[in-house]
Order: sequence, then structure tokens, then C-alpha cells
Amino acid sequence: MSRLATRIKDHPRRSPGFAPRTRTNPTFSTTWLDPAALMPKGVGWTIPRLILPDGRPVPTEFRMVEGERAAAKLALNFVEAGIGYADEWAASGGSATTFIQRSLNRWLDDHGRAKIQEHFFLDVFLSTSLDRYSYGQPAASGDISRMFLTIEPESAGYVVLGSTLRLLEAAHPRLPATFLNLFLGSLNRWIRVYDYRDALDRLERLREWYEDDPESDQIELPNIEASIPECVRRKPLSARGLAQIMNTLKDDRARNLMEQATKLSRVSNSVDSPIIDDETRDLFSDCGEPVPALVAVFEEHDTIEGSFDEESQGMLEVTPEPNLILLCDGRHLRSIETAFAQLRSLCRTLLVAASLLGKASRISRHATCR
Repeated sequence: MSRLATRIKDHPRRSPGFAPRTRTNPTFSTTWLDPAALMPKGVGWTIPRLILPDGRPVPTEFRMVEGERAAAKLALNFVEAGIGYADEWAASGGSATTFIQRSLNRWLDDHGRAKIQEHFFLDVFLSTSLDRYSYGQPAASGDISRMFLTIEPESAGYVVLGSTLRLLEAAHPRLPATFLNLFLGSLNRWIRVYDYRDALDRLERLREWYEDDPESDQIELPNIEASIPECVRRKPLSARGLAQIMNTLKDDRARNLMEQATKLSRVSNSVDSPIIDDETRDLFSDCGEPVPALVAVFEEHDTIEGSFDEESQGMLEVTPEPNLILLCDGRHLRSIETAFAQLRSLCRTLLVAASLLGKASRISRHATCR
């Protein structure tokens, strides 16, 4: 089992993460389809209606290997749903599984992977089974009626928000709380962010654990409250109140930050959150909570970061749930389209968040150099 690695010193944007996996695809692009012995090797399969952009038909010679019949059907449906790229067929060597992988990697490229992976270190998995999370029965051979797109952090991104919040507070005392509410709320719809609230939750658990200890008064617990800026405790502005304040802001940097945070919220909420059915939820009954994809602190090495460093030591004692699970029926175009609309919304959300994280990092570096 992988374990949570120690802090990665040579990457300023990356917080403690996971021991690296052996893999051939870059971050935010790992894709795979569970193999199943469906047909004897060498049996042919034809994929019709694959047309190149110039109108020429794609060669239909097909190399059938284990699991390829299911992959062939899924590949065709992906093309018809606008997810697959017909011109990738020739480069796939007649393998539907390779075609799906190349198409998904290209789809991620077209939806901002390069920009996203500057700040988020995520893997995308496509599978017909979630048996790696449980000890239940694997999916039936060739069953694409339950396809899973899962998003899992390879390591956690890292952002220091203190300087950004001070800049916003100088423009208006309630902007920091409003910004944080929009930023954290938007991201937590799709991925897990570890922030001051997680640190406070851990502190409460520690107090409960030690309350019956006769030497509890000798145990020094972290002072999380001391790391939380007073401006964060204020009431966030309503959407109407923020709109009124925006018209009066004189600091262009503050206005731009709030415009981006508002956009982030709008993009994040543009589609309904994925619904996980009871059958899928039961597969995670023995799993731990998702590991964070981002750690948000107020200052470097504050008690919130220290809390994460301590808590991270046990995050992989049991297999964690993925940050996001998208379920679709690979036999039906509408189901595929819905799942990828949700994945598209995640990509758009992460793109806007990456822009905000870049701004926050520059503000923090500028404040440090002054």
C-alpha cells in the first residue's frame, strides 16, 4: 500500500503527498479500463462509423485482446458522445483500450490539464470496477453498464492565503471571509481541501481522546485558534452585498480577486453534484475519508499546517475514498455525456482555482520580499 510521503521540499506549491506510483502517463491523465477475458485472442471486432475530420473512414481492422470487446463498444459510444477522437484510431494500433486511453488523455489536454497540474496533482481513473477499494466481487466480465471515473490526489497542492486576505481586508473588512467562503466552498464541492476547519475538528477529537487521561493537563495541544485571522471570523457578504461593494472598490487587485472568486463559485455550481447510489457507497464502507487535494493555510508553518502534517501520518492506514466518483452507464450516450459534463465542470473549476492560486502565490511572494 502507498504511504503518505514526508513534505516535499523541492516543490514550493506541493504539500505532503503520496509515494509516487509507477506509471507512464503524466499527472491528471492516468486512465485505464479493467481487463476481462471476454473473447479468445485474435477474434476480430469491427467498430463502424468512425470517420476522420476530412470525411475518410477510419480503418476498421481491429486487434482483439482480453477485454477489448467491451472496450470496442465503449470506444464507439465515446466517439458518438463527443468524448473520443476518431483520428486517434490509427495511432492506437487497432486496440480499443489504447484508443480510449489516448482519447481521454487528449480530452484532458483540451480541458486545461497543463494549467491545472501547475497547482493540483490529481489522477483520473476510468474503470469498470471499484474492487481496488473493497474486497467485494469484481464487476462481471465485459460489463460496461457501471463505469467509474474517479479522481484521486497523487499529492496535495499547497497555498498560503494570509497575504491575500490582508490585501482584501485593506479594501473592505468583510472581503476576506467572503473570499474564503467562495473559494473553499467552490472547491469542496468537487475535491477535498484541508483548511482551518479540519484542524479544529482534529483538535476537538484530540480533546475527547485525552479527556479521561489523568495526565491530560500535562498534554500540550496545538493552538489552532491563534492561527486563524480575525478577519476570517467575520460574516461573509451576501451576493447582493458583494455586488454593491464591488462597485466601490478602488484596489484593482482586490476587485480582480473577488471577481475570480465569484467566477469560481459560478463555475463550480454550474452542474449538479454527482449522486452516488447505495450500491456504490457500500463499496467504501471499509475505506477512510478522502485525502486532501489541497492544503490551505494562513501562514507557512502555522498550526494548521502542523495539524495536517500530524494527521497525514495516518491518512493511508486504510485505503481512502477517491475525492470524486462519477458513475455512468457505458452503454448509453446520455449517461456518458452527463458524467463528462460533470468532469468538464471539475476541470473548469480547477482552471479558475489554479488562476486564483497563482495570484495568491504571487501576492505572498511579493509580501515576503518587501
